[in-house]
Amino acid sequence: MTDQIQQPQVPNQTSQKAILIVEDDPVLLKMYSEKFSFEGFKVLNARDGEEALKVSMGDNVDIILLDIMLPRMSGTDFLAILRQNPKGKSIPVVALTNLTADEERQKAIKLGVEEYLVKAMQTPEKVVEIVKKYLKS
Repeated sequence: MTDQIQQPQVPNQTSQKAILIVEDDPVLLKMYSEKFSFEGFKVLNARDGEEALKVSMGDNVDIILLDIMLPRMSGTDFLAILRQNPKGKSIPVVALTNLTADEERQKAIKLGVEEYLVKAMQTPEKVVEIVKKYLKS
């Protein structure tokens, strides 16, 4: 009868995409975490490359938003190790950094980032739009 119509529509939790945000700046980490949560993502955080490695190998991660300048292990070192692991080979990674040197950009691209974004040139909305582009099946 009308039982199914009256039930509220709740998003299917299993279809929620998980993003790992790797960022050592607490203000940016909070801002991007809140933005992606608002957009319906399951948000995982890491503040350095070592923590990012543990999280990405332990949890199901659909995409990674990666800073390059990080304490303990740089973003490019993290990427090199991630890409050696069968689980990490296919995870899309979008670099979001303040490093504008072409050498760093080339290194990250060689390690398989989908895009190399400079923080100062992006709005949170644009970053979400770019991330979503790589999650469409």
